[in-house]
Amino acid sequence: MSEIRDPAIVALLAEARIQFTAGIPAKVADLQALLARGAWDELRRAAHKLRGSTGTYGFMELSTAAASIEETLIEAGSAPGPDVQARVAEQVKETAQQAERVSR
Repeated sequence: MSEIRDPAIVALLAEARIQFTAGIPAKVADLQALLARGAWDELRRAAHKLRGSTGTYGFMELSTAAASIEETLIEAGSAPGPDVQARVAEQVKETAQQAERVSR
């Protein structure tokens, strides 16, 4: 892929990244709320979206953290047991920590 050189486009992309970054805490809060409700399918979908969007914006550590949630829930199926639920809770916590680093 070639480098974007048009200053107007570079500025637009920078602004889009700033706006996206500002919305990350709300996305993580959604993950936490879904976890608290035990809404496993919704949590998997939300993690999938966060994985993709953060990867697109170049936040690879956050994308990887969200991916771990998604992959764990895919492997567990629709009714994860207590061990998987605890693992997912830790993964959500790690995702929140990564989001905190990005949002600074």
